[in-house]
Parts: sequence; C-alpha cells; structure tokens
Amino acid sequence: MKPTVALPTDEPGIKRLLSSCGLPHQDITPGHLHHFCIIKKNSQVIGVIGLEVFRSLALLRSLAIDPNYRNQGLGSQLTQQAEEYSDSLNIEALYLLTTTAEAFFAKRGYKKVLRKALPEQIQGTAEFRNLCPVTAVCMAKFI
Repeated sequence: MKPTVALPTDEPGIKRLLSSCGLPHQDITPGHLHHFCIIKKNSQVIGVIGLEVFRSLALLRSLAIDPNYRNQGLGSQLTQQAEEYSDSLNIEALYLLTTTAEAFFAKRGYKKVLRKALPEQIQGTAEFRNLCPVTAVCMAKFI
C-alpha cells in the first residue's frame, strides 16, 4: 500500500477516519486536501496525514491510521511521505500538536517546543487555537 495525494472526493473518508481516531477534522475542507496524503485499501481510507503550509513553515496534522492496520509501518510511511513533500516545497520547519503520539514523533527527530514559541502562523491555525487542547504537546523538526 502506497500513499497517494488526497482528492476532494476523499474528504468524507478522511473525516470519518479522523473522527474514529479522535482527531480534529471539523476545519478540513476540499481545499486543504492538496497537501494531504492517504493510504487506501479496497477504496476505504485507512491512513492519512496532512500539512497546512505557510511559506517556509508547515503544520503537520491529521496523522491517523485505522486501528485494524496499525503496527504495519503505515504511520512511518505517511510521515516520511509528508516530510519528503515538505522538502519539495522548501519547508524549513514542521510543527505539530499531539496528545498521543509524542514518542512516535520523537523517534523521527521531532523535539518538544514551548507552545508560546511556535511561529505566529502556526499559532493562528484552527488546530492550535481551538481544536487541540492546551495540554497537547508541541513539537518541531527543522529540515
């Protein structure tokens, strides 16, 4: 199974997966999806990751894997795909918020950062302002 770029028609499947994994999805529109990658099996979205791009910065968001397909390396595969895509866009830093995947991202070189230290563009996202709890861990990776 290989990651592919999400299409507007994938929005319902992406939102369904994010919702079932307890992740924010309320702000996702078809316009966001050109920076999202998915993995499908039998036309069902079983994995997703997305970016919100702000020139040389991006918010890595919405990494989710269907529980039936976890521990098969799909999360790592999607994260690598997002990082390679970020590199192609000349992104200098990736930021993320997580309540459950700190160890996963730490293994991939992401470091904890203070919430107030995040760039203004990242702090202005819906995910930062009101979709993720203030207890979410902030992490960054400089490319």
